[in-house]
Amino acid sequence: VIDLRTLRPLDYDTVLASVMKTNRCVTIEEGFPVASIGNHLGAWIMQNAFDYLDAPVINCTGKDVPMPYAANLEKLALVTTAEVVEAARKVTYR
Repeated sequence: VIDLRTLRPLDYDTVLASVMKTNRCVTIEEGFPVASIGNHLGAWIMQNAFDYLDAPVINCTGKDVPMPYAANLEKLALVTTAEVVEAARKVTYR
């Protein structure tokens, strides 16, 4: 598990070391799925660490909707724990 504290500068060496160690990658963020940092990381990993991957990179993001103001709707718009667990199961083929 890597917690990227900064996006500029992005610690590509740590990301590469993690992919080389686990042979998998799941990105998680609360932002929108389009033009997200997870998409950038997925593309970078595919270009620089493709030979190490045993599964496709999966991006877990918030839903592609405007962020609602109501708390109950906001909860539905954000990525959930169940979605993260499902993504982890997909990349480990379980």
